[in-house]
Amino acid sequence: MTSAILMAGYSNKREVKRYSRLVAEHYGENYIEIGYRPLREFRVINQKGKEEKKPIILFTLEKLFESDFIDEIVIVGHRMLLEEKLGPFIHSMNKPCQIINQNSRIPGYISGEFNIQAKEVKYNSFTGNAIKAYAATRAYQDKKHALFVAADSPMTTKEFIEGFILKVQEFEKSLALFVPAVFVGINEDKLGRKPLLLINDTDTQVSKIKDTHGRQGFRLSSLLLANPFLFDINTMNTAYHLRKALSPRVQFQLYRITRSLGYSNIYSKYFIKKNLSMLECEEITSKYFKGPVRIMPMLGEGSTYDYDGTEKEFEGLHEMLSEN
Repeated sequence: MTSAILMAGYSNKREVKRYSRLVAEHYGENYIEIGYRPLREFRVINQKGKEEKKPIILFTLEKLFESDFIDEIVIVGHRMLLEEKLGPFIHSMNKPCQIINQNSRIPGYISGEFNIQAKEVKYNSFTGNAIKAYAATRAYQDKKHALFVAADSPMTTKEFIEGFILKVQEFEKSLALFVPAVFVGINEDKLGRKPLLLINDTDTQVSKIKDTHGRQGFRLSSLLLANPFLFDINTMNTAYHLRKALSPRVQFQLYRITRSLGYSNIYSKYFIKKNLSMLECEEITSKYFKGPVRIMPMLGEGSTYDYDGTEKEFEGLHEMLSEN
């Protein structure tokens, strides 16, 4: 059985404005989100054939409650708004579920236990939220892995969640992080996003489709299985902000980090030689996190579609959800 942590944090107004400028400048997209993103509602047709509105977080929360693989759920975010909107639903379900306030401080004993550096990990940052939520789980008590789930990916299915957990069970739990790499083809996806093109040199082959250089296209999903006892969690915030290389500044930061780790030819391998492989990415990320990482090729494109707050994403997700 697995402890699930549903990440429903929010950014302050200054961070939102900065991000909206980035997507406008580098993607030419219109950022529309001005409220609490996990509670942004989408219109869907329910099982009775009637139209209803559902907050985006509820799509994933329902899957976690439905899965027999998940024995408890911890949500971290805006506690008051989450309890107001989701409280009746949560209390009607027969599975432990609690909400952790994003603005609560990291307990001193947790900071000491995980050697948290205050300059690297603010209490309300992605990592701060993750470690506060992890400390509230049975997984923390047993020093086990927990499933970290993004609250903004409504197309993630119960089958994908359970399939990922089953794949992880094939490996030793001495590995720190398990990361799904979802195959999405070699071209842009339904939201116009380009995949990361890599040579799949792992033992798991999920498709025969390749580009002229033998690469396949992958994107990150909404899931991550991690044991904070087995890697340096002070590295997580930087990795989280680098996951989408929006600006030249972020791309340069990524180049600088990989070079400091001893991999000075990453850009050449990806953009010129076009032979960067999945196992090389495993090696680099393991060195960065200071703990062994396993990247797992999987199918399940729906799990890669998330809502970051742009008009294009909102309309695209609304269309996909209406088709289901």
